[in-house]
Amino acid sequence: MENNKVYDLLKLSGNGLLNSYSQIFFSNSKIFASLLILTSFFDIGAGFSGVLSVLICQITALLFNFNKEYLRDGLYTYNALMVGLALGFFYDFNSSFFLLLILTSILTLFITIWCAIALDKKGLPFLSIPFLIGVWIIILGANNFSALELNQKEVISLAKWFPELFTFVSDSISLLTWGDAIHLFLRSLGAIFFQFNDLAGIIIAIGILYYSRIAFGLSIFGFVIGYAFYSYFEGDFSQLIYSYIGFNFILTSIALGGFFVVPSRKSYLMLIFTIPVIGLLISALHTLFTLFQLPLYSLPFNIVTLLFLAVMAIRYKSSGITLVKVQQFSPEKNHYKHLNYTNRFVNDTYYHISLPLMGEWHIAQGHNGNITHKDEWQHAWDFDIINENNLTYIDEGISLDNYLCYNLPVIAPEDGTIFEIVDGITDNEIGKVNLKNNWGNTIIIKHGDFFYSKLSHIKAGTITNSIGDFIKKGDVVGKCGSSGRSPEPHLHFQMQATPFIGSKTLQYPIAYYLTKQNGDYNFHTFDIPKEGDIVSNIQTSKLLTDAFDLTPGKILKFNHNNKKVKWEIFTNSLNNTYIYCHNTKSTAYFVNNGTLFYFTDFYGKNNSLLHHFYYGAQKVLLGYYQNIELNDHLMIDGFFNKLLTTIHDFTAPFFHYCKVDYNFSFVKCDNIHNPSQITFKTSCKGTIGKKKVKELTYEFTLKNNEIESFSINNDKIAKCE
Repeated sequence: MENNKVYDLLKLSGNGLLNSYSQIFFSNSKIFASLLILTSFFDIGAGFSGVLSVLICQITALLFNFNKEYLRDGLYTYNALMVGLALGFFYDFNSSFFLLLILTSILTLFITIWCAIALDKKGLPFLSIPFLIGVWIIILGANNFSALELNQKEVISLAKWFPELFTFVSDSISLLTWGDAIHLFLRSLGAIFFQFNDLAGIIIAIGILYYSRIAFGLSIFGFVIGYAFYSYFEGDFSQLIYSYIGFNFILTSIALGGFFVVPSRKSYLMLIFTIPVIGLLISALHTLFTLFQLPLYSLPFNIVTLLFLAVMAIRYKSSGITLVKVQQFSPEKNHYKHLNYTNRFVNDTYYHISLPLMGEWHIAQGHNGNITHKDEWQHAWDFDIINENNLTYIDEGISLDNYLCYNLPVIAPEDGTIFEIVDGITDNEIGKVNLKNNWGNTIIIKHGDFFYSKLSHIKAGTITNSIGDFIKKGDVVGKCGSSGRSPEPHLHFQMQATPFIGSKTLQYPIAYYLTKQNGDYNFHTFDIPKEGDIVSNIQTSKLLTDAFDLTPGKILKFNHNNKKVKWEIFTNSLNNTYIYCHNTKSTAYFVNNGTLFYFTDFYGKNNSLLHHFYYGAQKVLLGYYQNIELNDHLMIDGFFNKLLTTIHDFTAPFFHYCKVDYNFSFVKCDNIHNPSQITFKTSCKGTIGKKKVKELTYEFTLKNNEIESFSINNDKIAKCE
């Protein structure tokens, strides 16, 4: 047990150390972090001091029981790392130095935690503000203590030991057409780690390129705009060369072009405005800070980024500049996941409203109908039932009982509380209406604040609930009648923001429903049923719902290629459910809303069985309907090979030429009313333009209330054990 604790602490410390470096560039890439650590040790003092500063903060945070997740992710320590790099770069190692390093590291940690709390309330990041405060305190305060012996150190660096290597790199760059600009760009990159040479900049640029193609492009784009701004207005380039603070252009460009903002054409256009503002701030603040002999470092980047994010957060619409809601620590993933969400779930609603009906009904009047659904009351539906002759009645249709929808159950479209009931109004004779009691017998259900549904023309005496009763979706609340302004039996249904009978209507989609045409069903998600449609709710099949009832704690075991594979279902702190593969440490997040089973995210090995399951069961309808098809668009990340995806990353913010289309359909069912075996097939087709370049096909067999097996490309079969 003791050994496990030590291992966990070492693992926490190691991950925290690596992430402290990569966090400076808004990344969590371990390989990128390793390159940054290598670069920091170009100056031995700076390298050691940076590592020591992180370790000091980690020990302090553990002693005070601060958030271990933040510690693991490097969020608590990357500012202290930069302070440590600064101290190690400027001062010799001695007892005074180590004392100051300990004090300043702990102080920066506390400032970081305070900034995190203060700014998190506003939904803002703390960026490198703690670093600035910490390093300015050293510069302003340390010299006042005469016993504190801080000595300007000699350069202990690779540049001193291997000068030919560094001069060769710099001389080669000088020969290029834009040599001066490239020097400034590379040394600005290196300056973030207090390494003012071209080789450090090249290694960091390679690391950025590995971590993110979009971030690499943004770093160049932002720097070019800043450089062009200074050139066009004949600015003082000594301000940029002073500590090579052109890195403010680079950091701001990555932050606002692809990290805090979803990368897009508009995010790039927005940089054309924000980067020159950085230039103005550098010029203005340089003049001011010179009076106090303080370096600017990353202050302009912090001001512009926080100002922009604060202003963008109070908008009522995104207007094409979309802030990242769930940070993926990769501009590519921020872009692809946002696009995926927009394509798949943009119409998703908080409340999943169902049709208030059982079986198949006809929409006699839809939104903006020709009879009564007009103006502020246009967003409503009138439902009845028609036969094969398009008649709503049998026999002569002269009595209420002749009408096919009369006396049929009316159900709650969503969970809620009965807010209002009108009952006791007699049904009209056929052809007559009651204009005095226009809405007839009515039920109003409250589903949430300013969100109600209204069901009208209900048969008198069939409402069994009382005001204040809580009801579940699908509960019978009455029966279809013909009371009020109703010349023949039908059901009026609308959503509204206020609880009154006669309230204005609210446009709101039906979450999931089917339309039937020529005997075939079409599946609709978050759509508005149209006048003339034959509609019905989805009736789930027990075999499908049981097979995909992946509740936390459930374990699935498969035999694939003579290898045992074990999956387990978990739920995280945000109540998101996922499948965890013990063999490959991969994770697939999913949703089961009772109508659909679908995946949302995958993290792990792309060649794993779970990854195939993620693609094969990307979206599954939990009710059997012959000839029905489901289609979807999936993320390209993880589907195409790494080279193709990498090339696509460069252009992704501007246009896409790669896409993945998903298709689902049922193959067979032994009994459509009570199936004991169901087979369905799916396919994922990847295209470049209109040319198909890759296709994966899957076939799933469900039996004994579980997934019995699924095949990959018709040959590789995984059987459940």
